[in-house]
Amino acid sequence: MSRFVKRLSAVALAAIALTSAQAAEIAVSSVTASSTFFTYNVNNLINGNGLVGTDHTGAWENKWLLDGVTTGTVTFDLGSLFKVGSSTVWNYGPGCCGDGRSTKDLGVSVSTDGVNFSSSGNFVLTQPTTDPFPGQSLALNDVNARFVRFSINSNYGDATYSGLSEVKFYGTAVPEAETYAYALFGLGVVGVALRRKAIAA
Repeated sequence: MSRFVKRLSAVALAAIALTSAQAAEIAVSSVTASSTFFTYNVNNLINGNGLVGTDHTGAWENKWLLDGVTTGTVTFDLGSLFKVGSSTVWNYGPGCCGDGRSTKDLGVSVSTDGVNFSSSGNFVLTQPTTDPFPGQSLALNDVNARFVRFSINSNYGDATYSGLSEVKFYGTAVPEAETYAYALFGLGVVGVALRRKAIAA
């Protein structure tokens, strides 16, 4: 096999390998909420503050709350298109002001453009009872998304607020269409070159 053919093979295989990469934590680009209680910060959901290992410390300074309502939405921008396999959610939990603020019924929807969203599942989050407390894994089944929206539909009894502490997503980047085209072209060229070599032999 010639050096040229070897290089094309390497490029094509590397491009294809992107589609089968191991799932890893996704660095969320930004997060917005339908409302936020004024002493809290929605960025606490993605900045890792309050996490010690796999547990959250429960300190209110590292959490997020809706502003005077028990239902609302939080939208995460992953920055680019990913095949999202799962999410780990640390509920509001104990540590400050009543664990009745913990989210109970959570709807998850996804979008590739930030405008049109489709449902990716409905989940019941557990109510943490210890401080610190662990996260809960949600299966999102390798859905293609750039934007993930959480719809908080109920809590564990607080009449005024619902909240969360931290959210992480895991998945693999989805290569752009040109990458696929380049990989297929490269494999095609390799195939032609090998065929010609076989005929010449």
